[in-house]
Amino acid sequence: MPRTFILAPTLLILALPASAQLTHKGPAANIALSKTLAPYDVVSIKQNTTGDETFGMHLGEDSLVATNVPLKLLVEFAYDVKDELIFGLSGPVCDARFDVTAKVVAPSGGAPPKLSDAQLAAMIIPLLADRFHLKVHLEPKTLPVYDLIVAKGGPKLKLTDKPVVGSWNISGENTDKVLTVESASMADLAAILSDQANRQVIDKTGLAGVADVTLKWSDDVAITQGGADVISIFTAVEEQLGLKLQPSRGPVDTLVVDHIEMPSAD
Repeated sequence: MPRTFILAPTLLILALPASAQLTHKGPAANIALSKTLAPYDVVSIKQNTTGDETFGMHLGEDSLVATNVPLKLLVEFAYDVKDELIFGLSGPVCDARFDVTAKVVAPSGGAPPKLSDAQLAAMIIPLLADRFHLKVHLEPKTLPVYDLIVAKGGPKLKLTDKPVVGSWNISGENTDKVLTVESASMADLAAILSDQANRQVIDKTGLAGVADVTLKWSDDVAITQGGADVISIFTAVEEQLGLKLQPSRGPVDTLVVDHIEMPSAD
């Protein structure tokens, strides 16, 4: 099923299936994954000079179409790394926007491959190296993180030893958010919470097995406005799951850009 990402400077709208696979494993995992995959067969990259601020990405089962995207977004997506963990990206290429089309061609007479989002993203890494001459290295830094630990009173999750499914969905209405996770490990839960807490979350619960999770909290707008029914994600994790996001410091992989150029012509 195609997935469309429509983005603007202050707005992110994701049109996703009801459940998505847990794929946020960080830059080291995506670099390793990219080395196991064939590159895109057909690639077109053109500078977009419309001046429009809206940009977006569309993923098919065997293709990527990005419209008016900044280079940094492509790097974030390819390496599965947050914006604030990218260093050294500078120069005119960083101010430009690009239209990118990349596709895998099916073998003669064969069906097109069905690739996961993680695979389609990792395949952008060699594309960036080939067309933008991008060179990077990973550099661990000790940064603020959250340790996911068991709260006083113990976990409120029902842990089982059934196989990991790892499907999840975040929905919401107005300023309310609801996370539902099916059969996920605590490491998977920590990965999801990293996005919501805006800081890497490290599983230190010591809990084995998997659990179905439902978590409800208020978004940042509601937190700012305040109110009787407002609940932060930190309070929600503790009260609803019996876990705790404890501030700490730990090693986090950052992506350092060593070299980048304007893309070579099609």
